[in-house]
Amino acid sequence: MTLRCCIQPTRPSSGTSRTRAADDAPVARCGELLGGRYRLARRVGRGATADVWRAHDERLDRVVAIKLFRRDNPIGAEARLAARIRKPTVVAVHDLVLHHGSPCLVMDYHPGVSLAELLRDRHRLPPSVVAALGLQLSAALEAVHEAGVVHCDVKPANLVIANHGRLVLIDFGIAELSAGEPTHPARRAGDVVGSPAFTAPELVLGGPPRPASDLWSLGTVLFAAVQGRPPFLGEGLVPTLTAVLHDPPPPATRAGRLRPLVEQLLVKDPAARPSSAAIRAMLVEAYPASFAFAAAPRKPVFRRSRRAA
Repeated sequence: MTLRCCIQPTRPSSGTSRTRAADDAPVARCGELLGGRYRLARRVGRGATADVWRAHDERLDRVVAIKLFRRDNPIGAEARLAARIRKPTVVAVHDLVLHHGSPCLVMDYHPGVSLAELLRDRHRLPPSVVAALGLQLSAALEAVHEAGVVHCDVKPANLVIANHGRLVLIDFGIAELSAGEPTHPARRAGDVVGSPAFTAPELVLGGPPRPASDLWSLGTVLFAAVQGRPPFLGEGLVPTLTAVLHDPPPPATRAGRLRPLVEQLLVKDPAARPSSAAIRAMLVEAYPASFAFAAAPRKPVFRRSRRAA
């Protein structure tokens, strides 16, 4: 089988590619006004396809996040899919404006840190904390799926732990409708889209996005959070995809009472993965205190555990 891939790397890209992406971006400056109401304050993130700014909505006097895309990245689908969902654990999209011909998404601003940043350098979190975050993520995914959407890119970099303690799922850039034909151009062309270490095997094989694919990714996130690395991470793209397709997951030795759930989420057959309700029940049964934290999150104190072996 030959795979054509359009995949976001799990490790940082080289400085050359970053510079090229930055050169392709439209010029945006602090203090500039977008859409007649959004005043740019500070750039808070930069990715392969867009920059993220903190801005002030002068009409409603509130802080928002602006996702400013490259000119060649149409975002109508992302805006429409994300706008379907109303859940505190899912980023809310408020507006779509143009800046020098480039599309910009106006979203909730959630100051905090991504789970990827917390897990940097193979650090890990205690299973009880991961259970609380897992409950919030499973609730977010349930809301996404009830809206008829599959996120398709659930990974630590797209999970923000806000300063108030709530986990927020962000970035619907490669999301799809769960009951329709793929809309992402690369996916329609037969390419694999996503981050290889967190992409479900059925999506690697070109299958249609379904909610169970996001649940696989939930399993990889839980595994990465307790173990300090994803379950499938080879030395390069092809070894990683080969592991996703064919290798059994390594034992989650540091998952504590989460281990049975992680193992069930990482089965290759999507039909054999547990439902959202079963996931919630297993998380609460494993760590009952996690339910209280997930229901009323507070500012967490995350202590990085020792480096994973």
